[in-house]
Amino acid sequence: MQKQQDEALSAPKQAIENFWYHYKWPTIIIAFFAAFLIIAAAQMASKEEYDAHILYAGPTYLDGETVQDILDTITEASEAATPVNDNPADYSGDGVLSLDFNKIVYVPEALAEEYVDSDIYFNGSTNRNARGEFDNLIMIGEYVILMIDKSLYDTTVGTGAFLTWEESLGYTPDGAYDACGILLSDLPIGDENGLRQLPDDTVLCFRGKSLVNQFNKKVQNEEMYATQLELFRQIVTYIPEE
Repeated sequence: MQKQQDEALSAPKQAIENFWYHYKWPTIIIAFFAAFLIIAAAQMASKEEYDAHILYAGPTYLDGETVQDILDTITEASEAATPVNDNPADYSGDGVLSLDFNKIVYVPEALAEEYVDSDIYFNGSTNRNARGEFDNLIMIGEYVILMIDKSLYDTTVGTGAFLTWEESLGYTPDGAYDACGILLSDLPIGDENGLRQLPDDTVLCFRGKSLVNQFNKKVQNEEMYATQLELFRQIVTYIPEE
């Protein structure tokens, strides 16, 4: 009788040990991704709501004051197009244009070589990480209004990540760099406060809808995507008052 009780008690333990022996690594991997998805979902849920997401990636370090100047200029361009109370770029509809601005310091290869030749300190590992961060953000597609170094643009445009001018504006603006981008310095807004601190070869373009959006509608819901595209149009077509 005691033997039967001992066998009954040990059976679940043996089953667990047997399962762990055969499925240890698949279980660990599944648990890891489950935890990752839970954390990512919690972060997305807790993020502040913005009307637009803007990304700068290039060699210039932007301090807080310069970033604020850029945001003020973009807001001015938007309000010049349409009063903020009726502005189609105001996704939240609260009468305030709330802009999320992310920045990545990335030194293009040619400039990095100049740094090395001139004995200017340059951390190659940090730069590779910056490129990886840029690629990840482009893949996810949350940031759609892009101001990026020309070398980043040139190596990414072939992936089809950016909208063409025909898709975004319905026409190609004068002086466009190619079918998807334009140098910020070739636009009137490029001479305005904050934006004129960016390198002359900074390309302005707009992210197309990402594949990630098929799985997470919070990345690019249709209405918010449309309002951000409207803000992009307002930036490209802005003409400062004399």
